[in-house]
Amino acid sequence: MATQILLIEDDVQIRENIEELLMLQGFQVETATNGREGISQAMLKPPDLILCDIMMPEVDGYQVLEVVRNNRSIATVPFIFLTAKSDLADMRRGMDLGADDYLTKPFTLENLLRTIASRLQREALRKADLTTRLEKYRHTLASVTAHEYNTALAGIIGFSSLLIDDFQQFNSEETVSMVTMIKLSGLRLKRSLDNIQLMDVLQQVDPFHIDYNYFSTGCATITAALADTYMLAVEHRQDREIAYQLDVESAPLQISEENLKICLGELLDNAVKFSGSTQTVRLVGKPDGTDYCFTFTNKGQPFKEEYCDQIAPYKQFDRNKYEQQGFGLGLSIVKRILELNHGRLTIESPSEGETTVSMWIPQVVA
Repeated sequence: MATQILLIEDDVQIRENIEELLMLQGFQVETATNGREGISQAMLKPPDLILCDIMMPEVDGYQVLEVVRNNRSIATVPFIFLTAKSDLADMRRGMDLGADDYLTKPFTLENLLRTIASRLQREALRKADLTTRLEKYRHTLASVTAHEYNTALAGIIGFSSLLIDDFQQFNSEETVSMVTMIKLSGLRLKRSLDNIQLMDVLQQVDPFHIDYNYFSTGCATITAALADTYMLAVEHRQDREIAYQLDVESAPLQISEENLKICLGELLDNAVKFSGSTQTVRLVGKPDGTDYCFTFTNKGQPFKEEYCDQIAPYKQFDRNKYEQQGFGLGLSIVKRILELNHGRLTIESPSEGETTVSMWIPQVVA
């Protein structure tokens, strides 16, 4: 299929000359006589590349570029300015708005074709890289989800089969134990699915989103008793006794109780999940200036400091070395909620095998 170029130029002679030259080179060319018409055509029929004059009445080239870059369906289309102006300030303005290149009038056919080829090649490389990353992401997602679903379902199916096939052989205590394991496996699966849905929403939340206020406003008071409740919930969810220490001061925080619960629950869950079975998990919570700082410390599977900048949905670190539960969503969920509430997250490894996660949340100002 021929490359489609949209040419936006108000000068009739220049427009017709460029259109004819490009068509002779095998391009499919659509033309617009002004910026407003060009915007409409770009949206109705997204081109492979846009050539646009700067100085036009009503809607100039800068305004066209701004609309293009802010429209999701055409935001990445290569955009080349055609201009009689060679002032560096004008060029800088266009580049700041997202222009890919400039051609100063008058230009030769060779320069025009070389510039078009360069920008189309760069766009092809961008798409190839995106395709590669999407394929890698799809593979990672498939691997993580299959493992997580199958682990939970294996518990549900396995214990259910035992109860159905051999229920007469089990006493009441053994039966309750197996039903409890079925319930825990079901809760684990539900929590995983809930986190997938939550992450999907959080990735879309912006000031114009219907759920923006839900995730970015509210207040809650943290207490030692509340932190202890969250730790007991993690203990129940992971079906193990946890050695832990809490040193939490009471304070009002600028985050809703539900969002605080999510952040604390996810970070406590991670601290326990990646700790050795005999290690103690510590949670310290204290005011730090206008913020309140939670510090989670555990020993076990190491977390390298450089991983902090790589936190992303479905990203599990060192999965090839360590068996891991979950989808790798917890840190991404916490990081996004903190961003929406003007908080922040850091992760450090002060010593071999030790991980310290710190979370800052603004305090309510009296």
